[in-house]
Amino acid sequence: MDRLTKFRDEMKKNGIDAMVIYNLEGSDQPSTWYISGFSGTHSLVFISQENAYISTDSRYFTQVKEQSSFTMFPITSDKRVKDILKFFIEKEEAKILGYNASNISVKLYNSLFGDLDIEEIKDCESIIQNMRMIKDSEEIKNMEKAIKISEDALQETLNHIKPGKSETEVCARLEYEMKMRGGELAFPTIAVSGARSALCHGKPSNKKVKEGEFLLFDFGARYNGYCADITRTFSVGTPSDEMVKIYDIVYEAQVKSVQAAKAGVIGADLHNVAWEIISDAGYGDYFGHGLGHSLGMDTHDGAGASPSNKKEIPEGAVITIEPGIYLPEKFGVRIEDDVLFLKNKNKVLTNFDKKLMII
Repeated sequence: MDRLTKFRDEMKKNGIDAMVIYNLEGSDQPSTWYISGFSGTHSLVFISQENAYISTDSRYFTQVKEQSSFTMFPITSDKRVKDILKFFIEKEEAKILGYNASNISVKLYNSLFGDLDIEEIKDCESIIQNMRMIKDSEEIKNMEKAIKISEDALQETLNHIKPGKSETEVCARLEYEMKMRGGELAFPTIAVSGARSALCHGKPSNKKVKEGEFLLFDFGARYNGYCADITRTFSVGTPSDEMVKIYDIVYEAQVKSVQAAKAGVIGADLHNVAWEIISDAGYGDYFGHGLGHSLGMDTHDGAGASPSNKKEIPEGAVITIEPGIYLPEKFGVRIEDDVLFLKNKNKVLTNFDKKLMII
């Protein structure tokens, strides 16, 4: 079953006549790209049971024709988005409308959906979110390519790291290597060292990398719309006994969690595999985030392995497995793999060695 057919089946189940996905300067580029094929930053997608339309401005007229089979209606100075939406609703006789709520501000909602001739408008974003969570073979190939670009870039970057280099410098090198291999950045790269490695989402700074410190990278390339998300923590020179101890705890938690990962596992239960190992070691207070998240066209592409997810993780989902321990004013350790969930098993898509490496 193709995506559009499946999408329409889900529309029926949700009791809507048509679905609107508004992508305002990249606000919902992944969903638009996923369902229509169009990868530009500005568009209105309108899908009914009979027709599928896409509207954009003159920047993208040629691109839409090249990428999408949807019927194109141009946004012009005298045919604005609201006018086109009204036309679609009238043409398709849509009375119950679904939309992508999390990417629509209150101001935009009022501007776009105010005074429409409809009976009801519903948040039906979960339709496309649930579809996007389950990856097909082509999507997995794109993710594997993104991962290879990322890992090859990291391998080369390690050749250029030495004490005295700043976090900003090593970050720039890694991003350069990803781009030189055909990748875009999936998200801003984290490259933090020493006490700053305890900053879970720390930004690279002018701090110099020193001997006897951890250097943590959280990074990923995007390839053909699909993301990699990898974390590796290295020791610059010989680590202290405490550094080795903490690394070994995180490593055990990560390996055991990967071993437990398979389709049908409850997200919270998988999180607890890592949580119990870290907590039993006495560091539960220093593991303050979920074990992992869904990965795909967005780096956070849906529910994952977190305490709040009481649902089963479906077959075909790619989930990050990334436990960590962060000791304030000392250091932090995180290890992250991208894992494809299959029936009774998994496939680890990342390949970079995760044992403690001294550089």
